[in-house]
Amino acid sequence: MVSCMRMDDCIFCKLVKGDIPSHTVYDDETTCAFLDIFPATDGHVVVIHKKHGDTILDYTEHELMELFSSVKKIVKAIETTYNTKILSIGINHGEPAGVHHLHVHIMPRFENDGGGIMQSLPGKKPTSKDFAATAKKLKIVLNEKYA
Repeated sequence: MVSCMRMDDCIFCKLVKGDIPSHTVYDDETTCAFLDIFPATDGHVVVIHKKHGDTILDYTEHELMELFSSVKKIVKAIETTYNTKILSIGINHGEPAGVHHLHVHIMPRFENDGGGIMQSLPGKKPTSKDFAATAKKLKIVLNEKYA
């Protein structure tokens, strides 16, 4: 079993260790999934890697593969359980509020449920409609630093 690096102050690390209860729906060697205690919908599940990390940048490609392999299993289970093919799946990367342990939210959705698409979440709207310039800026950084 992978152990969390900050068990003393991370609620998800405490959950993995068994120090606090959860409604766990899936557990394997490196990941676990449990019901969100502040759900946006019935069946709102949170999936984590058992290794502690604040953001996606704290994990190796292999660890992210482990995490998203579990996300895929949970997606299939939610689709079957709730008889829906509509889901919202999201990560709050670097969000100052909330739990500082990378986690993936999976929420079953339904037609006319009043929810919105991901673009409806941020309160600040884009300041530029120059998509070519924006794409160019990102490509330069990607090619110079992350190629």
